[in-house]
Amino acid sequence: MCGICGQFNLNGHAVDRPVIERMTASIRHRGPDSDGVFVRGPAGLGHRRLSIIDLSQAGNQPMASLDGTKWIVFNGEIYNYAELKRAMEREGERFVSSSDTEVLLRLYEKFGVACLEKVNGMFAFAVWDDSAEILVLARDRIGIKPLYYYLDDRVLVFASEIKALLQCPLVPRQVSPEGFATYFTFGHSFAPETIYRGIKKLLPGHILVCNSAGGRTTKYWDLKDTPDQRPISADEAAAEVRRLLTEAVHSHMVSDVPVGAFLSGGIDSSAIVAFMSQVSQYPVKTFAVGFDVGGYYSELDDARTVAKRFGTEHHEKIVTDLDVENLIDRLVYHYDEPFADAANLPTFIVSEFAREHVKVVLTGEGGDELFGGYRRYYAHLAAPYFRLLPSFLGDGVLKKLIPARRMRRVCKFIDTASVPDEDKRYGTWLSLFSGDAKAELFSGIQDLPDHFDGYESYRSYYNRFPRWDTVNRMLYTDLKGWLPDTYLEKTDKASMAVSLEGRVPFLDHRLVEYAFSLPGRLKVRRRTTKYILKKALNGVLPSSVLYKSKHGFAVPLDDWFRGRLRTFFGDICLGSNGAGGHLLDKRLVERMFWQHINGERDFGIHLWTMLNYQLWYNRFLRGLCAEAGGTLTGGSSVQVGVE
Repeated sequence: MCGICGQFNLNGHAVDRPVIERMTASIRHRGPDSDGVFVRGPAGLGHRRLSIIDLSQAGNQPMASLDGTKWIVFNGEIYNYAELKRAMEREGERFVSSSDTEVLLRLYEKFGVACLEKVNGMFAFAVWDDSAEILVLARDRIGIKPLYYYLDDRVLVFASEIKALLQCPLVPRQVSPEGFATYFTFGHSFAPETIYRGIKKLLPGHILVCNSAGGRTTKYWDLKDTPDQRPISADEAAAEVRRLLTEAVHSHMVSDVPVGAFLSGGIDSSAIVAFMSQVSQYPVKTFAVGFDVGGYYSELDDARTVAKRFGTEHHEKIVTDLDVENLIDRLVYHYDEPFADAANLPTFIVSEFAREHVKVVLTGEGGDELFGGYRRYYAHLAAPYFRLLPSFLGDGVLKKLIPARRMRRVCKFIDTASVPDEDKRYGTWLSLFSGDAKAELFSGIQDLPDHFDGYESYRSYYNRFPRWDTVNRMLYTDLKGWLPDTYLEKTDKASMAVSLEGRVPFLDHRLVEYAFSLPGRLKVRRRTTKYILKKALNGVLPSSVLYKSKHGFAVPLDDWFRGRLRTFFGDICLGSNGAGGHLLDKRLVERMFWQHINGERDFGIHLWTMLNYQLWYNRFLRGLCAEAGGTLTGGSSVQVGVE
C-alpha cells in the first residue's frame, strides 16, 4: 500500500524533478516508510511506500525491469502474487525481490495490459515504457484504490490524491459546474468527474494509455450481461457464497506485518472476523469505536459479543470530548474534495486507533452492495405500489399526518416514491438537496447548465443491463457508483491519512461476479435484506448478529449543530467569508441553520454538506483568487467558479 504520482510531457519537454519531489512529499502520509523518484526525459514517477510485503529495500519503488526499459509505481496489493510468481519461476523467470510489485511488473512485461486478467487484488499503478515513450495507468476492477489524473494536449499528471496533482503548476484550479451541482445533490463527486474542472478519476476496471499523440481510456473489466439462468436452490447458492467469502478473507490476510480487522458488530465485519479466526495463528486483533452519547451512536455491545465468540484480541475506544472542529478540518485536507458522508469521522478515528497496533486491517465494505443490505432496496421495490394511491393520499394527507422532525425517513420515502422515472427515482433515494432546494441555493449562479440534474450516472448504470431484475440493477448501480465514489473513497482516505492499509474481502472480483449471477429474489425478500448472505452465515455468526436491525456508522450531527458546532458553523458559513465565494445563497443557508437550531426541522446532513464545502473552499481555493460576482477568477493557472 502506497501513494503514487507522476507526470508525462506529451510535447517531449523534460520533466522538472522538483515538481515530482513536491508531488511525492504531499502524499507522505500514504507511505512513511520510504520514498523514491524517477525522472528521465519527458517522464517522471514518484512513490511513497507503506511496507507490507517484502519489507526490504528490494521492494522499494519506482521499480525498474531487468533491462531498465520499464518503470512501475504501484499502490495496492496483489493477493495471488505468490501463485503467479511460482508459475513464472517454473517457466525460468528469476526474481530479485519477494514483492508483489515485481511480480506485477514482470507480468506486464510478458503480457502487456492483458496481465490484468491474471491478477486478483486492489491496485492503482503506472508503468512508463521508456523505449516506446508510453505511460499506462490502471485501476482495479471495483475501484478500491483511487487514481486521479489531469490530461490536456501538453501533459498528463496523475496521483493517488488530488493534492499531489495541485503541486504541478500545469494543473489549473477550477470548479466544475457539474461537479459543484453533483456535490450538493449527493454529497460527493461521481467518477470520472471531480469538483475540479479537468481533474478526473480513472474509472474502476479501466486503463489509460498515453503517448505523445494523447491519451485513450478503455475498459478491461465489467460484469457480463449474462446472469446465470440455471435453476439454483438457496442452499446451493449459500454454500457457494460461504466458500468464496472464506477464500477471499484467507487470501486477503497475506502480509509480512500484523493484520487486524474493524469490528462494528454488524453482519459484514463480523463475518470477516469469523473467517480470519479460522486461519490466524494468533487471536485476531479487532477494533471498534463508539461515541459517549450512547444509544443509536454505539454498537460496542454487539462488537464485544462477536469478539468474545471468536476469541479476538479486542480493542475498543469510547470517544469523549471530541475536538470535532479540528477533526473536520483535518479530513477536509485529506479528502481534497468536499465530502459529505459524516461516517468519515468515526472511520478516521478507528483507523487512527488501529494504527497504534497494526499496519493492515480487513473491513466489511461491499457486503451491502453485493447482497442487498440497504433499506432503500425494498423501498424502491415498494414504490410502484405506493404510486397506485390517489395523489391526495400519497403526497398530501400522509405528509400532513407525519411530523417531519420525527418521521424524516417516511417523508423521504413519500417524496422519492413519487418520482415517475424509475432510474431517477433510484438516484433520488440518495439525494441530499431536492431540485427546488438546489435552485434556490444556487440562485447566485447564472450559468449552471439548465439540463444538468446530477442523475446521469444513476441513469447510465441503472439502465446498463435492462434484462436484469430490479434488485440486481440497483446493486449494479451501487457497485459502479455509490460504492467506489463514497464508501471506498471514505475508507481509503481515512485509513491512509494515518498510514493504515484497509482491505475489503467482500470485493474480491470472484465473489462479486458470483453474487451478480444470483437472482435478486435471493438477496432481498420483501423487507428481509441480505437473505442469501444471512443463510450462508447461519451457524457461523450468532443469530443476534445475523438478524439485528441495519445500523450505519452514525455520528450525532443533529445534536452537534444544536450544540458544539453551532458557533463553528456560524463563523465559517455565515460570516463575511461564508457562502462558498458567493456561489451559495447565504439567506437560504442562514434560514436552514436557524430552523435547525430552533428544532423546527432536522437539517443536520444539509448543514454538514454546506460546512464541508465551505471548509474545502477556504483551504484549497480562497486566497488564490479575486471575487467577481458568481464567477471567481484569478492568476494564470487559477480559475474558480462556474463558467
